[in-house]
Amino acid sequence: MVTTAPVTGRGEGTRRCILDEAALAFAHNGYAGTSLNDVIKQTGLTKGAFYFHFPSKEALALEVFRAKQEEWAAKALHAASGKPRALDQMIEMMRATCTLHEEDPAARAVARLCWELGEDEQLAPQMTPFLTNWFDLLEGVFRRAQDEGDVRTDVDIKAIAEVCVSAFIGISDVSHLVGATGHLRKRAELLMELVLPSIATPRGKRSMRKVDGGQS
Repeated sequence: MVTTAPVTGRGEGTRRCILDEAALAFAHNGYAGTSLNDVIKQTGLTKGAFYFHFPSKEALALEVFRAKQEEWAAKALHAASGKPRALDQMIEMMRATCTLHEEDPAARAVARLCWELGEDEQLAPQMTPFLTNWFDLLEGVFRRAQDEGDVRTDVDIKAIAEVCVSAFIGISDVSHLVGATGHLRKRAELLMELVLPSIATPRGKRSMRKVDGGQS
């Protein structure tokens, strides 16, 4: 395990180390199959140092979920920032998220925690804002595309954003079950090929970069 700061017990490097190890554990074993003792052992910390940061498994799981979502959103927005038009930004956000799923061994933690903690009546409401943030983020991108004249004015932007996020979560789960490299990206690109032309104006269809990697 490589850390960017010393694991001293109370610093930010220690907290990052705990989150990284916990994310891997949740990704591999799920919430129910992960024990705090196992995570503590992987970090090399004392129990006192660990509990200084996270008093319970519930608190740790919620923070892993939040941190991963925040990390993904930041990388998706960074990828989008290099494109001038909103529809191209949307495609780049999708691609960046696929890359995270392909390269981050802890990516599965988000889906597993979402399903398992979502069954808990007390924890589920605490997770809802993390998911609705993605709805809001994508809605903003589609609304900019509408303002740019690339998306039809009669399209329900909020509904399209929620459908795209929900569909991506679904194809992520399916791709994990199939277990073949590249299936998530192929399905995500197919989703864009189906959705974007159905909501784009003629101008949007002309200016939109092809999802398969062609240039506009």
